[in-house]
Amino acid sequence: MSDDARPEEPESADSALDERLADELALHDGTDPRVPDSDGAPPPPAPAAESPAGSTADASAGAPGEHQPRHAGRVGDDAQPTTGRRARRRAAKQQRKRKKAPWWELPALALFAIVVAILVKTFIVQPFYIPSQSMEKTLHGCPGCSGDRILVNKPIYDLRDPHPGDIVVFHAPQGWDDEPRPSVPGNPVLKVVRGFGQLIGFVPPDDLVLVKRVIATGGQTVKGTADGSVYVSKTGPGGQFRKLDEPYVFEDGTDGHAAFGPVTVPKGRLWVMGDHRNDSADSRFHCDDSGSGSNTGATCDPQESTVPIGKVIGKAFIIAWPPSRWRTLGTPATFKQAAFAVNGAIPVGGAAVVTLPLWLLRRRRRRWRRGA
Repeated sequence: MSDDARPEEPESADSALDERLADELALHDGTDPRVPDSDGAPPPPAPAAESPAGSTADASAGAPGEHQPRHAGRVGDDAQPTTGRRARRRAAKQQRKRKKAPWWELPALALFAIVVAILVKTFIVQPFYIPSQSMEKTLHGCPGCSGDRILVNKPIYDLRDPHPGDIVVFHAPQGWDDEPRPSVPGNPVLKVVRGFGQLIGFVPPDDLVLVKRVIATGGQTVKGTADGSVYVSKTGPGGQFRKLDEPYVFEDGTDGHAAFGPVTVPKGRLWVMGDHRNDSADSRFHCDDSGSGSNTGATCDPQESTVPIGKVIGKAFIIAWPPSRWRTLGTPATFKQAAFAVNGAIPVGGAAVVTLPLWLLRRRRRRWRRGA
């Protein structure tokens, strides 16, 4: 019988043991016994590794057909399970939450807000409290009710003089002390609280500050008649007078100062009147030299009855409080032609070149007026 026809002998136990030892040696050498041999036969499955406690390894080497975890069999940082990453994130968030802000952060923010408010109040916009009825019903200041709080544009009169129709806030000139001055508390704590209230416009200032409407400016002549009509002339007492249409005027009684003038307003000064005509200590009230308000209209001192432009703080442009009365304070139609009469247009670049020198000269002139 030939060797080819000789029947295959059964595999001995020693051969099987040799193959198993070879597989285990391959594990220690870093080779994968699960890779098929050159003859195509798949190797036997690797034995399950034991955990440090002696138990079998992770279920990633479980029985065939079972669902294998997504990260099973990976090595290194990428092989960390999703739950581990989530735990690290939670720990990092808790650590961030436990980190407190420095103690000085809140006081610094409060100080910064106060400084910004002071700068804005000093140079740009300042709130004011309306303490009297002299501008009703345009501005409320009635006793026993919530007076209006207005915002005043301060830099506008650095660029131009007040126009007729503007509602201006100004320091009371000498002799204009007919309205009661606010009482100043003696308690230091109350002074601080009062100062903060003045900063935000909820408390009237310590000095006497008034709010009126500009009726005539320097060079114009103004007069009034007994029926309450007001007339303005641009060409002096002998010129042509124009009657003002004043729907904003409020009267709830007899106006004893309706008839006055004619008065020619000096340059650099303003003739002002309240919208509540029979309850306003305005320019008409200070017509005579004594300032007692007893004038009959026969005489009217132009200096005593007018307000210097240097005393003007700014132009009221909006009612900021209460919310039910939010609105802008525009110029009435009867003044618009005089206030905005500009012939031609100036380009933006040319306007900047012209405006800057005029602004500097105007500021210098206003300082000179204050000193005078």
